[in-house]
Amino acid sequence: MGRLKTKQLVIFSGLTLLSFISCNKEDTITPTKTLEQLLTGKTWKADEIRAQLSNNTASYYKRGTVGTTYDSDSLKFAVNNTGTYYFSGSAYSITWNFSDAGKTKMTLVINQPPTPITIYIENMTISETFLKYAQYFTGPGVTYLASCTRVPN
Repeated sequence: MGRLKTKQLVIFSGLTLLSFISCNKEDTITPTKTLEQLLTGKTWKADEIRAQLSNNTASYYKRGTVGTTYDSDSLKFAVNNTGTYYFSGSAYSITWNFSDAGKTKMTLVINQPPTPITIYIENMTISETFLKYAQYFTGPGVTYLASCTRVPN
């Protein structure tokens, strides 16, 4: 019984010593970013978009594919719930707000003359490397539902 306790003590001491050796002063722990920090920390360019339009037209976009229309499409969210939408050489101011406590839904208004466009975003997930969501819009002449993936610009 004494030999077993001694063996356990040696193993425990060895593991403890190993953990002290593997840590040093220069190791730092990066704090986890908030959703807002992830969202506003980058400009997000379109990477893949699948859309279904109200006229039974479906469209698909993948960055890098020849003849695509969203290569210039990107969003920059600012911390004060404003930002910029870039498309085809033009920049439009935006406002955005989360619309649920879980911050998976958002209302995004693109101030495009003559009438602002309100887009509803749902099922939003974000990381350092992607922003994914579903969006829908109903406006004069068109209604659509789309699945979007954006990556840092």
